[in-house]
Amino acid sequence: MANTASSARAEVTLRSKTMVLDFHGECRVERAGDSVRLSGMRLVAELPDAGGPEDGGTVLLEQDGEALTATVAQPGGKVELTTRSPVPWSGSGRDVEPAGEIFFVLPDAPDSTVLSIRGLVLREAT
Repeated sequence: MANTASSARAEVTLRSKTMVLDFHGECRVERAGDSVRLSGMRLVAELPDAGGPEDGGTVLLEQDGEALTATVAQPGGKVELTTRSPVPWSGSGRDVEPAGEIFFVLPDAPDSTVLSIRGLVLREAT
């Protein structure tokens, strides 16, 4: 069965700054028994602007198939990130969430985490 889901708040660490962001958007949720698969995810959050050179902008999460990517767009430019490893998702009731923290890295520097997300819970529409 396929349904759509949207998101809520998540704790994010970008470089060394930790903040809570509100992600908004949608994705398709497919359930087969205990397994959960997401596709077409597009969630965006506004970064707070405290007036510094790396403040403000957006974080865009996109998933199509198995690839989950993040694009961080700030006044100084844009950074394209990918997950360090595949992200398994699980569901309980109407909530769908990753199995743990999600780590995003530069494709050419997979040992250095640029962005991490904790507590991202997607809520299935009824």
